[in-house]
Amino acid sequence: MRIVQRHPVAAFVVLALTLSWAAWLPLLAQTQGWVGAAPRRELHLLGSLGPAAAAVVVVGCTRGVSGLADLGRRLTAWRGRRAAWVFALLVPVVLLVVTVPLAAWAAGTAPDDVEWTAFGRSTEFAGMPLVAYWLANLVFFGAGEEVGWRGFLQPRLERRHARVTAAGLVGLVWAAWHLPLFGITPSYRAMPLVGFVGFAMSIWVASWIFAWLLHLGRGSLLVVAVFHAWFDVATNSPVGVPGLPTAMGAAVTVLGLWVLRRLLRSAGPDAGRQDPADLSGADRP
Repeated sequence: MRIVQRHPVAAFVVLALTLSWAAWLPLLAQTQGWVGAAPRRELHLLGSLGPAAAAVVVVGCTRGVSGLADLGRRLTAWRGRRAAWVFALLVPVVLLVVTVPLAAWAAGTAPDDVEWTAFGRSTEFAGMPLVAYWLANLVFFGAGEEVGWRGFLQPRLERRHARVTAAGLVGLVWAAWHLPLFGITPSYRAMPLVGFVGFAMSIWVASWIFAWLLHLGRGSLLVVAVFHAWFDVATNSPVGVPGLPTAMGAAVTVLGLWVLRRLLRSAGPDAGRQDPADLSGADRP
């Protein structure tokens, strides 16, 4: 416990990677055929809880019950955040509607061959009912990640760094955390090598979007979790367009550069540095 209190950021990163990869590495071996067992897709969901679990452990060690209660309040905060909700709910759909025709044109896919009726479905979790799949995205990929990345790591790094810098550091950890999934999930496995470079860049830029949305939503983890889950649902929809995840990543990069400009223009002389108390404790549902 003492080492966690002395080095909470390092402890969080190590714990998040360890917990997630402990679930994903067996799934990676199963998916790649290194072992005889059939892939157990629930391990993907389980591993996605690593950042949230790491945040709970570190916050519990450093801030105790009051810190855990604060995480809970932020995870249920939803009132009085209209602009943040509009962004979280509309932007993923708008990006998909804009990106699909462009990606289809680039891939030589006829417009009539785009399967819009497949929106919201999943290739990886094809046997899961639609509503259950959406809820799983919210719980495991939305809350499972955002309680860690934006619930703990972003505010903690903002104690020492400008908001933009803190978001960039979160993005580096966030991108590295995904590494085993490039041998597991169908959309990542279909990416060429250059696709990983683009993915890492889009994750880095997406961190600026999430940091901006976190502050727009006055620290609400529910808002960023819904945005995260809804974007994943849109991006992984099997609409029959090759390279859609890569194209969505490019769209996120463009959006992120717009957000970066807003962050820098509103930063003032501290270049985005903000008291993390603005993201915890003072925020209520």
